[in-house]
Amino acid sequence: GDVDPEWIESLNSVLDDNHLLTLPNGERIAFGDNVNFLFETHDLRFASPATISRMGMIFLSEDDIDVRRVCEKWLMAQPAEHRETLQALLNE
Repeated sequence: GDVDPEWIESLNSVLDDNHLLTLPNGERIAFGDNVNFLFETHDLRFASPATISRMGMIFLSEDDIDVRRVCEKWLMAQPAEHRETLQALLNE
């Protein structure tokens, strides 16, 4: 989905070196250096330049990547006892 403009502004401090999320109620949550964030979004029209400058971006076009092959690769990394069930779900 789209990036919510109010939420993403709160996230900017987490993306900085201090890894500190300040919630609207003033509560602060610190994240360690071992925490990384991955976002998938349709577009970034609501993200500010401050947010964009804190992120690395990877653009994957449906024309450039075969989703089926990505799913198959992921499936092979799952425990053997779950693969058959997961394969059935992917085939639906």
